[in-house]
Amino acid sequence: MERVPLLLLFFGHVWVDASQGILPVVLARLKEVFVLSYFQVGVIMMLLNLTSSVIQPLFGYISDRAHLGWFVPVGILWTALTMGLLGWSPNYLSACLLVGFAGLGTAAFHPRAMKAVYLVSGSRRGFGAAIFSTGGNLGFAVGPMVGGFLVLEFGLHATIGLLIPGVLLFIFILLQKEDFLKGKLPDGVFCQSDNRNEMSLFPWMPLTAVCLIVVLRSWVYTSFITYLPIFLQSRGINLKTGSLMLTVFLASGAAAGLYGGHLSDRVGRRSVIVASMLLYPVLASLLILGSGPWLWVLSGASGAALLASFSVTIVLAQELLPSHLGLASGLILGLSFGTGGLGTALSGYLADTVGLYKTTWILALVPVLGALLGGFIRGKEI
Repeated sequence: MERVPLLLLFFGHVWVDASQGILPVVLARLKEVFVLSYFQVGVIMMLLNLTSSVIQPLFGYISDRAHLGWFVPVGILWTALTMGLLGWSPNYLSACLLVGFAGLGTAAFHPRAMKAVYLVSGSRRGFGAAIFSTGGNLGFAVGPMVGGFLVLEFGLHATIGLLIPGVLLFIFILLQKEDFLKGKLPDGVFCQSDNRNEMSLFPWMPLTAVCLIVVLRSWVYTSFITYLPIFLQSRGINLKTGSLMLTVFLASGAAAGLYGGHLSDRVGRRSVIVASMLLYPVLASLLILGSGPWLWVLSGASGAALLASFSVTIVLAQELLPSHLGLASGLILGLSFGTGGLGTALSGYLADTVGLYKTTWILALVPVLGALLGGFIRGKEI
């Protein structure tokens, strides 16, 4: 295992996702500055999900074919630059464009970085992948805190501060030997079956169920982190405190994601997914009704419940498609997650129509559908 390249990829993942993670806090302030509706706020988050997730399989295909290792350092720098300029947006349209361009940098970074992690991890590829994934979850967790510090302490223009770590990581990665960025995957790693009857054996029903579960979870997750600071403001909690509660929600989710993967090896993937989808509605309901110090506890518990199945769904999809690991990863990390993010605009429409309070209740109960879909997942050791 090459520790320095892996560490740089870890920190790169942290900062790419932290740069995206400032968006909920920045949006709360832009909503006031540009007098935006909840729908318009949701559209911006939807744009980020469309450009950062849905097209990830395309960037992965391009980087595999052309071996474009520079996608990694440039993806980090580009995401930090475009999100750093977000606070300088003169109007709503420019904010939409900057967020959309930031998503492209993210989409270019993730699949090529995952390949680099595979190359530098040696025989400990599972451990390397876990470290990399934790970096992303940690990035999303600290993003609101970073955004709150920059925007609330120094104003919207302070988002440009994202460039400092971005530039440093860009330089450090370029100073490393380039083998881990240019190298090819070992022959036969992703070999695909030549069986002409393979499509007839394709696990359509369980794979579809897993993808739908991820879509529902992503809808709830993305909508919740978008509107939680605004929801808490409506309850009389200031934006700075709300952004810290969001960080607690995301940090707890990152920790639970690691444990959920470990637990699924013992009790099965489906059991962890179903339990996560059933536990979240209870905790989210208590969060909506709660007050005082309990909000901190319930924020962390809700995040842990929702994201406990994050890595489990990725592994499950790979186990369902052992001869198409790239396709499985693309479906979960890219298409399914990004498509779920489209629901953020729907959440914004609902908030404009029936109110943010009722919409939050709807989002709290949606994962129950994910638990029901878990019943369609069948397979050995699942």
